[in-house]
Amino acid sequence: MEARKLVGWNVRKLRVERGVTIENLAGGAEIGASYLAQLERGEVNVGVDILGRLAQALGAKLSDLTVEPAPGAKPPRPLRAGRRPRSKRVARR
Repeated sequence: MEARKLVGWNVRKLRVERGVTIENLAGGAEIGASYLAQLERGEVNVGVDILGRLAQALGAKLSDLTVEPAPGAKPPRPLRAGRRPRSKRVARR
């Protein structure tokens, strides 16, 4: 798999597993949401500084962004459009 597609695959996989929206991850990594979407699709080359910020925002190691998927693995599915993941909020009294 091409390097930038591999990184995009892993960023999306980790983001979806953690239930984080593109907007929230982009904000945490201090990058634009549209740039992050392009990165996840493997359309842009990303610098090491941004990879480090993404890993930190995801609570992952930098090496987690370069893991080869298992043969025949299906691409990670994006979160449903317009739906925010359920958050654990404390009820107000």
